[in-house]
Parts: sequence; C-alpha cells; structure tokens
Amino acid sequence: MKYLIVGSVILNDMLYADGSTAHGYLGGTIYSVNGVKPWEDDLLFITKTGPDYMKEIGSYLTDNNLSTDGIFPTLRKTIYSRVEYKPSGEWFEYSIYDDYSFEDWAKESRFKPEEVLQFCTSDTRGMYMEMGGDYEGFLKELHRRSPNCKAMWEIPTSHCNDPQYHEATMARIKVSDIYSLNLPESKNLFGTASEEESVAKIIELGVPCFFRVGTGGSYMIQDGKAWYAPLVDFGKSVDATGCGNCSTAAAMYGYAEGMHPLMTAIKANIASGINAAQFGPYLHFTPELRARINEIADQLFQQLIGDDGKKVQSKPQVFESLYK
Repeated sequence: MKYLIVGSVILNDMLYADGSTAHGYLGGTIYSVNGVKPWEDDLLFITKTGPDYMKEIGSYLTDNNLSTDGIFPTLRKTIYSRVEYKPSGEWFEYSIYDDYSFEDWAKESRFKPEEVLQFCTSDTRGMYMEMGGDYEGFLKELHRRSPNCKAMWEIPTSHCNDPQYHEATMARIKVSDIYSLNLPESKNLFGTASEEESVAKIIELGVPCFFRVGTGGSYMIQDGKAWYAPLVDFGKSVDATGCGNCSTAAAMYGYAEGMHPLMTAIKANIASGINAAQFGPYLHFTPELRARINEIADQLFQQLIGDDGKKVQSKPQVFESLYK
C-alpha cells in the first residue's frame, strides 16, 4: 500500500460548550483516514478494535472500499468516549465504561513494531502514525523497508504542554520526516508568544512542519519558508472534532507526493473543511467529490500563489456545500 494510517477507532458522544450534544459517532484515527481518502485510494487503515468492529465501522470500510487487512480485533471492546468541550476551546475526554478506562485501552491498543512494519514495502510513500515506544528505532526500520516513505508525527498535546516531555519531543522532531502541531501547542512547546514567533521557530528548526492555526488556516513550512493557506469552508461548520487529525494526514499525503507546499496546505484545509461540515467523519468519498475538490484546490492555488506564501488574506474561502 502507498499510504498507511496507524491509530485508533473510537466511538464518541460529544457535549458542546453551548449545551448541545451528539451521540455515537465514529472518531479517533478514522479522521486521519479521512484526510487521505479524498485524494487517494491506495490506503490501508491499521488499528486495534473490539471483536464487533464490523458492526461499528463495517459500513465505513465497505462504502469507501477499504481493506480489513490492517484491522486487529484484539481488544476487549472498542473504546467509547465522552468528549466535553469548554467555552475556552479546551476539551476533555474520558471512557464511558466503568470497567474499561483509557489507560486500559491504551495498553491493549499499543502496536508492536512488526505488526505495522509487515505492511511496509518499497512502494509505501507515507505513514500517519499514533504510536508510542521506540520512535527513533521504528523510523530507522521503516526507512530501511520503505526508503521513499515519509512518516508524519502529529505531536500529542500532552507532549507540548507538559515540561517532562520537552526534551524527548524536541529530539523526536529532529529525526522526523514531517511533524504537525497547532498554535497553542507551539506556544507551550517553544515558549513563543505569537503565531509569527512560532512560524519563525519552526523555520529555525529546519524540519518540515504542517502548522495549524485553527480557524486562521494553516502553514506548510519547509525548505526555510512558510506557505500560508486560509481555512476552506463548505457552508456551515457543524463539528470541528477531528479536523486536526484530518488535515494533518492530508498534509502527510501532500508532502509525500512532493506537492508544492502551498498545495499541501490547501489540500489539508479542504480535507478539514469537508470534515467540519457534518457530525463525525465524512462517510462516502465518490469520484464526483474527488473531481470537485481537486478543481477547488487548483483554483485556490492559482489565487494564492501570487502571495508567495504570505498571509495576505486570512478570511475563510467559502464554497458551496458538498452534501447533496
């Protein structure tokens, strides 16, 4: 497979800051699958789930022609979480099960390197991974088996906010092919006070980075330069859950394909915009949808390339709904 997405399946109940709720939606790294799937079919999702996974994600896999070869039904049950959003934008997540905590689930769902590396070939171009353990050793073996593969590390929020992780996080950035973080995470990790300072710090580090600034859009930063693309809005934004995972995986795809950095940021923002337009991940990608979003990506690229990467316009770029 050209692209591998490694991570979790979660079922979510959401409690939003305004008191509204949503129940029983797919979550976790399914959102990252939705970052690559709009652009590419040669994709394998690698995850550990409960034994009833076809009941939970079967229709998603079938509708999108996704293989089950990477599904390991080895958990006691698929984790089910409650996500609570605060007016500040912060959110908190915990298991709804009394007998199956996030700590239990995290231990059971951890991958051994060979469970993932068995899917890596000379044709593998990119990997999005949520994995712990010996990161540096895993990357060395990944690159030995798949010399052209670019691995994306989306830095966990806790690794940016907690000082105990600082040294290890900075070391991991230096050995990463590409990494991603958002604006609040960058301020905590780098000790910066503004978006501009964070961009400058990322450029100084010299490792390709997809830098997310929320409703302000995103930057693809590589080769000593930051390329900015504004948010893409497909009508009303319904639920921003998973937009970070979605756009980060799309940026991994763009970088691995050798796209212009501006196009990488644009396609990441389009994937995020699709995701935000409904509750849960978008469930069915069609040839017609792919043709339309590629047309939009080309249109935005021609519009923004004249800005030479500068943040000249930051207002969301609004397009008609993709939902018929």
